[in-house]
Amino acid sequence: MIQPFYVSMRFAAMVACVAVFVLSWAVPSARAQTAIPSGDMPETGTWTGFMQNPGGTPFGITIVFPDAGESMPGVLKVEHLTQEEFRVEEAHLLEGILSFAWWPSMRIHCQLEREPDGVFVGVCSDDEASMGPVTLSPPGSATSVERLSRERVEQRMDRLERQMKYRELDMLEGPLGRKVDAGGYHLYALDEGEGIPVVFLSDLGESLRVWDYVHHDVQAFARAISYSRSSLGYSDDFPSSSEVERTPSMLAEELHTLLQNLEAGPPYILAAHGLGAVFARTFVAQYPSAVAGLVLVEPVHEGEGQRLAAIDEDSMDRYLAGKSMLYGLASDAERSEFGIYRNMMETGAFPGDGALPDIPVAVLTSLQIPETPRWVGKTEAGVRAKAALREELLDSLTWSRHVQTRRSGTWFHREAPDFVVEAIREVMDAASTGVPNGTR
Repeated sequence: MIQPFYVSMRFAAMVACVAVFVLSWAVPSARAQTAIPSGDMPETGTWTGFMQNPGGTPFGITIVFPDAGESMPGVLKVEHLTQEEFRVEEAHLLEGILSFAWWPSMRIHCQLEREPDGVFVGVCSDDEASMGPVTLSPPGSATSVERLSRERVEQRMDRLERQMKYRELDMLEGPLGRKVDAGGYHLYALDEGEGIPVVFLSDLGESLRVWDYVHHDVQAFARAISYSRSSLGYSDDFPSSSEVERTPSMLAEELHTLLQNLEAGPPYILAAHGLGAVFARTFVAQYPSAVAGLVLVEPVHEGEGQRLAAIDEDSMDRYLAGKSMLYGLASDAERSEFGIYRNMMETGAFPGDGALPDIPVAVLTSLQIPETPRWVGKTEAGVRAKAALREELLDSLTWSRHVQTRRSGTWFHREAPDFVVEAIREVMDAASTGVPNGTR
């Protein structure tokens, strides 16, 4: 059986008589998903299975999910408990992941992954990350208590423990790195780990701290370098006040100087989010032999404005007008970076040479759609259009991955960092071997 886990004294009183649980994000491959499926309720009826408390005691459980149209929440029953049932809500089934929450004396979160035979296996925890494995089978099938001791459940618990470390990162205050010369001014950078350098480029106006989770995991197997561009975060202002000089080319040059002064030699793996992908592509164009691979998280593409305007021009115009007003209140650096974005959206042109050399490239695209999209880019048609542009970006490459999933929003590096870490590992492997692990 799985070894006991530490639990708080507050929670231990409850788990003495009931199994504990909430989920950790499991990260199976979700490649080449082109459809955007609707969110499904779990199959109605009685689900049966087992859960295990941190002390190792398994309990039989049943969960009854009502019809999707009913307002009554699901009901959980646990063997040997004096309380007969618990309220189960927020239940949904998305890409093979069953998620739900229930309420004993506190809120418990659970997420289970469907296995090939249809049985769901996962872990659950309370807000303090106390843990216990769970297995459930849909109506008409069965599972066994032996599944609770499976190695993959232990691996999911390991991932949940890493989430506790992410919480610690969120609680840190102040800078975590040091200032490094970038050519007459200094950029704030965090440089940890050994091996091939993995360099993180943030979205419009963002500092290095947005990469904390991914940086934390990557530094265990590579040299992780996060930094804030000039005039952002704790970095110095760019010496000139002219917006004209703050171009993608200039930002690529300052990154190149930073890496030289960190004595981080090429080749690099660049991981970039949003507008950071524009700066990464510019860096590759200026220093093609220095980059071994790219991981692009929700990358901005120069064709987005025209594709989205073709779907709903008024919505696109309102979006850019609203953003212009917002960034009119921002810092000079943020306004300048927004200007780069706005020009791309209006002209459809990449600011320089954005062609990709034939290196391994992974792209992560969120397929999540809000219930009430506020602009065309968040509609199903808009999300599909952006995904199609990213497919086109990869068309000429020998090795590429396009992960499309609804299991994260656009901030993969904060909401589902394991997706990004997995993509970095894959790109590193492909770059180091020189032989694709399987082409697209």
